[in-house]
Amino acid sequence: MIQKYRLNSFTYIVLVFVLTLLFFSCSVPFIPEVPPSSYSQEAAINVLSNKYYLIDSGYIEGFGDIYLGEGRYAIFDGVDGIFMVFKYDDEEHAKESWNKITKKYNNPFKLKYFKVNMGDYGVFTLRLENTDLYVWYKDNWLIVISGDKIDNFVKDVNEIYKTIKAR
Repeated sequence: MIQKYRLNSFTYIVLVFVLTLLFFSCSVPFIPEVPPSSYSQEAAINVLSNKYYLIDSGYIEGFGDIYLGEGRYAIFDGVDGIFMVFKYDDEEHAKESWNKITKKYNNPFKLKYFKVNMGDYGVFTLRLENTDLYVWYKDNWLIVISGDKIDNFVKDVNEIYKTIKAR
């Protein structure tokens, strides 16, 4: 009887541990931040140049073969990737563009795959061969960052935008 009780408590402890791991592994990697709505796309890039030296920027209309509307790209020194920002008239356009990207690259069997849509924001991450892809939307903004070893850059971008909005 005592041995059966120990087995049940051991099973219970293992179950709680596994459920805790599942819960934390499915959490959002970060709560996405975007520039204030009063910012232009150019201002959204320039504010990042306070931390990262801006090498090049220009106009784009999408990501790969996906049309996303008018946007801006930026390449920063020390970042092995490209930063893209799109600003729309409303949140629905940002969400639709985010959905276009997630539908094209939707493969949960890839490394670093994560997709969550919380209604007022969405986060999508994926590892494509030698490239990480981070895409998020919030309010009327869509941010796309693609490159190798860009995790710290993504965190910095998010932190900078969070700091700006707090002002």
